[in-house]
Amino acid sequence: MAYSDQSYNLRIELDTQHFDCSPEQIAYLEDTLDPLRAITKQFPVSDLYITMAFHNHSNQYRVKTSLVLPGRTIATGDVAENMEPAYERCVRKLVKRVEAYKADLGGDAEQAKVIE
Repeated sequence: MAYSDQSYNLRIELDTQHFDCSPEQIAYLEDTLDPLRAITKQFPVSDLYITMAFHNHSNQYRVKTSLVLPGRTIATGDVAENMEPAYERCVRKLVKRVEAYKADLGGDAEQAKVIE
């Protein structure tokens, strides 16, 4: 299943493998992104790619995220028996890494436009 949301500055593309997300799960995924939306709103471009796969042999979900910002791509991943904890950890990691990236830019996301 693929899902794409481009209504915000943070454009999201979700790809699930070996399972489908319910509308409630998609709403949960969207809500969980609020901290990431807040920290990336100053960037002119921020594309988030999320891949979630259920592995029958291990009965676990593997979540991979890749956030494309001007001048840097930040990737995270996590594995858990439930999709939600793995996803939440990925989002928290992304927020921390974006904070570090912004600190490297001196807190000025506008400077990232020059990096392109």
